[in-house]
Amino acid sequence: MRRAVFLGVGTLSVTAGIIGIVVPLWPTTCFLLLAAWCYARSSPRAERWLLENRVFGRYLTAYRERGVISTRVRRGATIFLWSAILVSAVLAAGHLWIVALLLLVAALVTAHLYSLPGEG
Repeated sequence: MRRAVFLGVGTLSVTAGIIGIVVPLWPTTCFLLLAAWCYARSSPRAERWLLENRVFGRYLTAYRERGVISTRVRRGATIFLWSAILVSAVLAAGHLWIVALLLLVAALVTAHLYSLPGEG
C-alpha cells in the first residue's frame, strides 16, 4: 500500500512538473524533485526513467545532487518567464496591483534562479 501511495504521488508530481514547463510561475523543479523522492521509495524503474529522461533528467540530476543549474537552462527559464510575465502584464494593464504582483514574483523567481550555482 505504501509503495502504491508513493508511486501515485510521484506520478502526480511528474504531471504537475510537466505542467510547470509551460505555465509561467508554476514550479517545475520542486515537483520533479518530489517525484524522484517518491519514486526512490516506490519504484527504482520509475526513478531511473525520471533521472534518465532526455528532456529534464540531466538537469534534475544536477540540481538534485549538486544544487546547480546550467547557464543555458537559467537563461532560457528567465527569458520564458519574463516573456510570459510581460504578456500577462499587458493583458492586465487595467489592474495595476496585478501588474505589480506579476513583476514582483518574476523578480523573486529570477533572483532565485541566479542565486543557484551555475554549471556549464
